[in-house]
Amino acid sequence: MKIVTQHVYPPIPDRSNDWCAYDEDTYDGADDSHPVVGWGATEAEARADFLQIWQDREEQRELDRAGKAVKVWDDVFNRLLGERS
Repeated sequence: MKIVTQHVYPPIPDRSNDWCAYDEDTYDGADDSHPVVGWGATEAEARADFLQIWQDREEQRELDRAGKAVKVWDDVFNRLLGERS
C-alpha cells in the first residue's frame, strides 16, 4: 500500500478538509468504485482518517467472510442432520 496525500484546499472558508489521503495502488478516482479516501485539516489527520476507514472496511470484510463460512457450515450440518432423521 502506498498512501498518497494531496493538499486540496477547496475554495470554502471551512479548512477541516484541506487534505486528502488515499492508496495509490487501489484509487482510480472514480466515485462509483467506492474508493477509500481520508480527509483532514492536516496531512497527518487525512492519513489517520484514511487508515481508520481502511481498517474499518477490512474488519467488515473479515466479518462478512466469517458470516459466509458460518452459513456454509450451517447448511452442511442441516443436510447431515436432515439425512439422519
